[in-house]
Amino acid sequence: MKVPDRALGSAGLIMLLHASFVTLSAASAPATLAAADSCYHYRPAPVSLTGLLVQRRMPGPPHYDSFARGDRPVMVDFLVLDAPICTIPDYKDSPNSDAFQGQDTIQVRRAESTWRDVSRLMGSRVVVTGTLSEWALGPDRTPVVLDPTGVQPLK
Repeated sequence: MKVPDRALGSAGLIMLLHASFVTLSAASAPATLAAADSCYHYRPAPVSLTGLLVQRRMPGPPHYDSFARGDRPVMVDFLVLDAPICTIPDYKDSPNSDAFQGQDTIQVRRAESTWRDVSRLMGSRVVVTGTLSEWALGPDRTPVVLDPTGVQPLK
């Protein structure tokens, strides 16, 4: 007895749809781990991060959230990273116990040893070395902040 073409057609169609789904799923998956964020440990581990150094006027003391509420303006330094980073959390009772993903801009805290270099290189692409910390209340503006030990122009 001959099997009708329609029966073979629907089985073939199901196989074709399955193969198409697998192909589309594989095509939308990340190609490599290289596309993922680079993950860094918090201090005391040193880091070197590359990006654009920018400065923004932000609400400062006493509330750090609103000029309308009377906060004084402060200038805050940021590094807009060339590639997003993530952080690896420390032990449970550490002040750096949270992991953050996809951080593409981080605050560069003011440091006595680097503030002149930061000011001179504002608006430039730079490499900033230092250590990472988790943000604290008040003056910290990004979940991950960088305590700089050096700032160099990118050549």
